[in-house]
Amino acid sequence: MINIRKKVAVNRRPAPIIEDEKTTHLAGRRSSDDFLHLLKNGDEAAWQQLTNEWSPRLYRYLRCNLPSTEDVEDVLSDTMIATVQAIGNFDGNAAISTFIYSIAKRKVADFWRKRKEVFELPETISTSGPTSMGIELQEALNELPDTSRQALILRYYVGMGVDEVAEVLGKSYKATESLLSRGRSRLQAVLKDADIKE
Repeated sequence: MINIRKKVAVNRRPAPIIEDEKTTHLAGRRSSDDFLHLLKNGDEAAWQQLTNEWSPRLYRYLRCNLPSTEDVEDVLSDTMIATVQAIGNFDGNAAISTFIYSIAKRKVADFWRKRKEVFELPETISTSGPTSMGIELQEALNELPDTSRQALILRYYVGMGVDEVAEVLGKSYKATESLLSRGRSRLQAVLKDADIKE
């Protein structure tokens, strides 16, 4: 039995990946099926690698959806714990990224359901990651309906393909394309109303 608390220590910076036969996967000698098998069997090195690889990605995603660093760290930890608990149900038909982001999305929804508060802009916004989200853009995103905001964040900030976004949101490919199109239009309108140049 693996110690869940030990496995999901929040790590926002990726640790160096140890290149040995037991932990190398996806980009290396081990296939994703082998890696999934290691995870399902509670392999400590595989869980550590998954945590090291996914904590920074999830941190950036959660930072766009939650009001404070403490909330982000709590939800990140909850997401990793839920991943440990749910990995046995993951059949490998979808990408592991879809599986993990779906869990994170549910944890964000749970957070807001519990808080029942209107989202307040955090004092600082992380600018690390593939693109830097300015305060104006963050405020404009917060004006959008939740599903549109989630779709835009997953597509353009996290960098998922439309098919992956559709899977995370539980929508068809066509519905997701429409959602993204409407979200972009609404975002442009909000930015224009706020007199913000893109």
